[in-house]
Amino acid sequence: MIRKRTTLTTTERRQRLFCLLFGCILLGTAWGMVMLRWQYDGVPTGWAGFLGMFFQTKPTLPALWTESAGDILLFLLAFFLLGFSAVGQPFAWLLLLTYGVCMGGTLQTQCSAGGAFVRSTTLLCYFVPMSALLVLAARESLRFSGYFTAYGFRNEPEEQMYHQLRMYCARFVVLAVFLLLFGFAYGTAFYAAVK
Repeated sequence: MIRKRTTLTTTERRQRLFCLLFGCILLGTAWGMVMLRWQYDGVPTGWAGFLGMFFQTKPTLPALWTESAGDILLFLLAFFLLGFSAVGQPFAWLLLLTYGVCMGGTLQTQCSAGGAFVRSTTLLCYFVPMSALLVLAARESLRFSGYFTAYGFRNEPEEQMYHQLRMYCARFVVLAVFLLLFGFAYGTAFYAAVK
């Protein structure tokens, strides 16, 4: 008799978590678009211009590089710091939702000005890889926050925590390098296309 497997493998759990985190971004994006579409007059909309305002930015290389990497680096830094909190896991989810809301507001603002198909395609070429990088950052933050909690409430060996800390920092350095490289490449490509 063959028994059914009732637990998920590590790979399946990672895939599900990745899909849930990406779903959180999509939910935030839809929420941001709806908020901006049906909001009352006089309500501040500065949050809608927080990410990737490429079509409203002065078309110079430094300005486009700053626009493509600057604000996303703030999110990456926030995910890194949340990993050091024993109660940082719900805030990592909330931060990912906030990123999605800002992304939805940016898409709504820039695509409603005309040329929606070209603008949305251009912006999605930027937002999809950046979102994937932030999902990986959120996953690492959630994982390390769990390690941090276990270290604080259980008698874990210090060497193991030190190893986890080094790996955590190394992963975020790699994510930051990828984010900067992609941001600079996208800013350069956008500059070449506009010019």
